[in-house]
Amino acid sequence: MGAEDYRRVFAEFLATQPATSEITYEQVANAQTREDLGISSLNMILMLVNYIKERTNDSVALRPEWVSQLTDMEGIVKVLREVDAARVPQTQA
Repeated sequence: MGAEDYRRVFAEFLATQPATSEITYEQVANAQTREDLGISSLNMILMLVNYIKERTNDSVALRPEWVSQLTDMEGIVKVLREVDAARVPQTQA
């Protein structure tokens, strides 16, 4: 997936979160930073934890180096890609 695809994934995820449910894809597409979206650094970390839980079934641990990348949209997209790439595939029973 490209960067724009991940912006859409991020926007769709934000729509499911109580603190950011009002944020639209258009806002995410035009944002340069999380601050442009009104997301504090703490809320961004909490949302990343929720993203990891939902997308990976907790098979990925939050990495300290990700925290400093959650300031601008380029960094957020990079972290979301890394989370998705690191997830353990679900085995089918």
